[in-house]
Amino acid sequence: MNIAIKLPNNLNERVLTFPFLHALHKELSAKLEKEEALNIHLISLKKGIDVLNLLPFHAYYHELEEDDVKSIFTMHRACVNLKIESLDIFISTTDSFVDASIGKNYGAEKRIGYALGKNGWFFNHKISKLSGQHFSNQVYELLKGVFDEIPPIPNVYSRNLDSQYPDWNENPYTLLNLDVVGKEINPEWKDFLDLFDKKTFVMMSSDLNFDNGDDNEIFQTFIESLPPKNTYKIFEDQSNIAFGKLVSYCTAFISGDSPFVNIAAYCGAQTFHLHSKGKLNQFGPNYFIADVRHFSLTDPMFGNGSKFNYSKIFDELYAFIEQKTKVEESE
Repeated sequence: MNIAIKLPNNLNERVLTFPFLHALHKELSAKLEKEEALNIHLISLKKGIDVLNLLPFHAYYHELEEDDVKSIFTMHRACVNLKIESLDIFISTTDSFVDASIGKNYGAEKRIGYALGKNGWFFNHKISKLSGQHFSNQVYELLKGVFDEIPPIPNVYSRNLDSQYPDWNENPYTLLNLDVVGKEINPEWKDFLDLFDKKTFVMMSSDLNFDNGDDNEIFQTFIESLPPKNTYKIFEDQSNIAFGKLVSYCTAFISGDSPFVNIAAYCGAQTFHLHSKGKLNQFGPNYFIADVRHFSLTDPMFGNGSKFNYSKIFDELYAFIEQKTKVEESE
C-alpha cells in the first residue's frame, strides 16, 4: 500500500500530527497482509523537515519549497518532481486548497481531507473538522477516512536517540532556551543562573540566528556576563535532530513559546514552558510522554498580563533542578 500525507507548513503543527502518524502506521501495519508492503510518503516543506527523523518508523520524506505551495499550478509542477507512484491513499492534514489538490495530481483512489469550502472538489472522503479542539485531535479525526473504527488517540514518543554528551549521567545539564528582549538576552536569566553553584547549563536561543554576526555577539555578550561558578555550554546547531539528541538527556528543558517545547515533550524531556501567547488548549504538547509544567502569563501566580513574575517561576525551577541533580549525583 502506498499512502501520502501532506503535513502542515508550520513546524509546531507538524509535530502535533505525530500521534496521528503513529496510529496510522500501527493500524495499517496490523491490517495489511504479511506479503504487502506499507510505503508511507510524508510531504513537507523543506524547512524543518528534519524533525521527521524523530519518528520511530520508516517513511519516505518529500521536500517542498515555499514557492511550490503558492498555487495549485506550482503544486502540480512540484508533484511531478516528487516522483510518488501508484498512490492508494492521500491525506491532507491542513486547511489549504493547494494541499488538497495533491491527491488529485497523483490520481489517488482515496483522497481524505477536511470538509472545508472548495477543498471538497479534491476529496472523495470528507471529514468534519473539530472546531476549537486541540490540533492533534483535529488531525486524528482524519483516520475516519481510512478505518471503520479508530482507536483512542495514543500517547507517543520519539525513537531512541544517541546523546550529544556521553557523560550526561555523570554531569547532568539543564537546557535553557534564552529569549531576547530588545537587543539583548533577557537579563532575568542572569539572576536565575546566579542562584546555582557548580551546575552545568547548556544555552541556546531560538530567537537568534547564530550565523548572523550581530545575533552571535548578543549571545556571546550574555555568556561572558554570567557568574563563573557554573559551567556553560553553547548549543548553536539548531537542527531539529540535533536538538532532539540534546533535549532527550537533559535534566530539564526551560523555554518560552517555541516549537522546541513540543519537540522536547515528544522526546520525553522534563519541560518547563513559559507560555505567553494566550490559549494552550489547541497547540500545547498533548499526547506526548513528557511531564510538561506550564507557567502561563495569564496565571496571576506567574504573570500580571504583560510580564512574567520571574521570581515565582525561578523558585520552582531552582527547587526542581537542585533536587534532580542531587539525586543523580548520589546514584
